[in-house]
Amino acid sequence: MLKEISLNGKWDLRDEFLTYDLSNAERLSYSTDGWIQTPVPGDIHQGLIEAGRIKEPLLGMNSYDCQWTENRSWWFRRKFSIDDWREADIVELEMNGLDSSAEILLNGKHIGSHCNTFRPFIIDIKPFLQRNENVLLVRLTTGVEDVSDADIDAPDGVRAGTEAGNGRPERGDPRRTMVRKPQYSFGWDWSPRLATTAIAGDVKIRMMNKSCIRNVKLQSIKHGEDDVILKATVMVDQFHYYKTTEGHVKLALTDREGNRYCADKDVFLRSGYNFIELTIPIENARLWWPNGMGDQHLYAVEAELSIGDEKHIYPAFEYGIRFAELDTRDKFAIIINGRKVFCKGANWIPADALYARTSDEKYEALIHEAKDANFNMLRIWGGGSYEKDAFYKACDKYGIMIWHDLMFACAPYPDHLESFRIEVEKELDYQTKRLQRHACIVLWSGSNENNWGFRDWWGEKTKGGAYIYNYLAPAIIQDNTPEIPYWNGSPYGGNEPNCNEVGDRHHWHDCMMNPDMQKRITPEEYDKCTSLFVSEFGYIGACAKETILNYMDGAPLERKGDVWHHHTNTFEKDTVEAGIMKHYADPDKLTFDDYLLYSGLCQGLMYGYALDSMRYRSNCHGSLFWMYNDCWGEIGWTIIDYYLRRKPSWYFVRRTYAPLRLIMRAIGDKVSVVFANDTQDNVDFELEYGYISLDGNTEGLETIKAAGRALDRTEIMVFQKKDLDATKGLWIARAKDRSDIEKGILRVVDYRQLQIADPGLSFSVENNKVKISSNGYAHAVHLMLPDGVKPSDNYFDLFPGQTHDVEVISTEAIDFPQIRITCANSNR
Repeated sequence: MLKEISLNGKWDLRDEFLTYDLSNAERLSYSTDGWIQTPVPGDIHQGLIEAGRIKEPLLGMNSYDCQWTENRSWWFRRKFSIDDWREADIVELEMNGLDSSAEILLNGKHIGSHCNTFRPFIIDIKPFLQRNENVLLVRLTTGVEDVSDADIDAPDGVRAGTEAGNGRPERGDPRRTMVRKPQYSFGWDWSPRLATTAIAGDVKIRMMNKSCIRNVKLQSIKHGEDDVILKATVMVDQFHYYKTTEGHVKLALTDREGNRYCADKDVFLRSGYNFIELTIPIENARLWWPNGMGDQHLYAVEAELSIGDEKHIYPAFEYGIRFAELDTRDKFAIIINGRKVFCKGANWIPADALYARTSDEKYEALIHEAKDANFNMLRIWGGGSYEKDAFYKACDKYGIMIWHDLMFACAPYPDHLESFRIEVEKELDYQTKRLQRHACIVLWSGSNENNWGFRDWWGEKTKGGAYIYNYLAPAIIQDNTPEIPYWNGSPYGGNEPNCNEVGDRHHWHDCMMNPDMQKRITPEEYDKCTSLFVSEFGYIGACAKETILNYMDGAPLERKGDVWHHHTNTFEKDTVEAGIMKHYADPDKLTFDDYLLYSGLCQGLMYGYALDSMRYRSNCHGSLFWMYNDCWGEIGWTIIDYYLRRKPSWYFVRRTYAPLRLIMRAIGDKVSVVFANDTQDNVDFELEYGYISLDGNTEGLETIKAAGRALDRTEIMVFQKKDLDATKGLWIARAKDRSDIEKGILRVVDYRQLQIADPGLSFSVENNKVKISSNGYAHAVHLMLPDGVKPSDNYFDLFPGQTHDVEVISTEAIDFPQIRITCANSNR
């Protein structure tokens, strides 16, 4: 490669009527007034904010004031100069993330159209370049303006739904299925309508001679106990349209200790694409393991092509050796490197309503927080986007497996159209080749809820999308990523998609979306779930006060006000207040701060109990809740909010997902204790179990030797519950000699019924550690710290005489008076 030039940075932006077409392009290319600056990668809304034409749309009611942008055409302009471009055989323009109906012009000449955000626009621009300054002009719209009612009703009259039934008629758009872009941008239950118009990815120019490496595909094959054969396919593009040539290809893997494993080959190159096969034996291969199961070893990969004096060096990348399987015989389980994994995690959505502005740093922070919460999996939901490289690199780094939906969600899709099928085929071919090398990706899935929809939503009146999920996608995945299993959708399996007996389940209507409010807010309802793998369920809670003050944007903190309603999930339906009433206190008598506290504790209680219920069952092999992260600030499903503040539920989930955990369930007049061990080591410990009174009486506790097998859920004890007062005590199971085993607590009445008093908390501080003690039982002990300071644990229970150490994580020194300790006992 002679040179690569980035065109990222500040571009010119202007808007015109939707009918303002390409006949005006040459004039716009050289006009001097009417332009503002906007970032690329970026969305029009970012430029409009910087120019003062709109306010930040994620604050207050501002998103409504941005809907006019859907009725305009948007023109991006970038001027650039290139030296020595005549010396190159090819000068290639690559534009990523064109959202979504794009017309591209260079120096006043139309060079292409593009209609898919999920694959790049690439073209040789050498014939269109000129000396000195060049002008690149791109016309974009939201993409749905030319979609008619006839288009969305063909061929069977079944349309995508909206949130009108939940009181938000502006959220959702049936036309979205005709456009290949992030579907959520037109609004969802957890997202405002903020239709994106963006150049969401990198824009670059590559000057190349003779040939280049287009792709490096790696596939690991087991060879004996610890050895691996690495098969590499290097895709070489030889540019001359009728000549052959000769060259040399090299490939090298380097492990963390500096050991190199290499292969090279002299190659005879035809015109166009050539596929060079290389084989590299790796002795004592270092495997990539999910978080909590072992090391995330990554090999550095380098590839090089030489033709005479010309060299093309492919961008270096990291590769993890792992073997992924999907076990579907009388179970639904992910197997990594021959070991069955209990999948722990949540569903991922785009991290910003304006997804183009999500930074690499935000990806890193969110994935690190998932790792710290003991996740080992995220499911990328099908109404969002194939994420930027930084996301997958972080998941590789931290051991977060990815269940990756293809980008189809909650609607029939027009695969009766040949043009749509061709576009999707190109998209899937590009994305599967691009992401194949990431160890984190362990499952491809055809869509979100569309198989379920065929039967239960649309009454088998449509097959729209079925060709993609059942034929097109599996064929492409088999060609490009045969080592990654495929599943037709989520949920899927059995005669009735979303059943308990086969495949995965979205567990909504039995609990959180049940019309019976008591079933929504009763955690024990999750004990009735018998699914093999729960890939969606959720419960709603409030954000931190600082977050709410931020997105309220000066509006009164009124829970019945317009701004509060706008930033509340459409499925909330007074569930938060009902949960607080059942478990803690009368919400109408609470201060605003206590309302937020109990909202968070209810969400934590529901998530913690539900996840324990799924992990408790030996036939369940995964629990992914809805959802992990936010795209804006709202009273909603997540455990970490848009501004990266942890909700109380984050800590409940972290403890529930601990690699070593004791789980207790009441079975009639007995108590069962299950030991969940997600590590690859057998564990022996001393178990203390039984009834402990809230005032500290431990006469009801007994001790035995216990053991748990590696990667297993083992019932280690069943004991009589006895006729003891459930309002004056709790049943516990804890390891006396292992601080790394998370204790189990069984409560058989609501917290509100416990006869608890002020526990007499005390604490001391040494360096960045806080030692907390309690004289009585203390529920949801939490440190009240300055914004931005993170405790290693929070909202935990303490028994009388127990001490708990919490590390405080802060970039700045914290003074002793800045730390306050309280608990839920004190606030009832």
